[in-house]
Amino acid sequence: MTIEYLADHPEFLPTLAEWQHGEWGYLRPGDSVEARLARLQGWTERSSIPLTVAALAHGQVLGSASLVRHDMDTRPELTPWLAGVFVAPEHRRQGIGAQLVRRIMTEADTLNVSILYLYTVHSEAFYSNLGWSLLEHTAYREQKVAIMTYLPMVPNA
Repeated sequence: MTIEYLADHPEFLPTLAEWQHGEWGYLRPGDSVEARLARLQGWTERSSIPLTVAALAHGQVLGSASLVRHDMDTRPELTPWLAGVFVAPEHRRQGIGAQLVRRIMTEADTLNVSILYLYTVHSEAFYSNLGWSLLEHTAYREQKVAIMTYLPMVPNA
């Protein structure tokens, strides 16, 4: 398995848009697969935010994760965000999600991000195990969520 920039594999955009809409469409009432696809198409930088990486094996996409400026419209002061971490159900519990998250953490570090955010409905323990810290529990779009932070490595002065 490799983790590569989605910008280099646009053929997987429709699949990822379908998967993500199926997983999180309820958080965006009125959203569509087409709207999700348009957002993903805009998240395909290689060395700046927003960017998306994809886990690939044998010519197939297994999952993806993104580094975006904003992910919660109610918290515009928080930026940037780890977003859209998704692994296809048949490939879960193999460490792929953790590798995707670590890759975005590395990308954030490379881009000199001082703090990174995410929100999750049900994966707080997963992210805690990867070095993320709870910022707060709150409600977002009628869901209870945890907002978490990660402090990338800061070079010694």
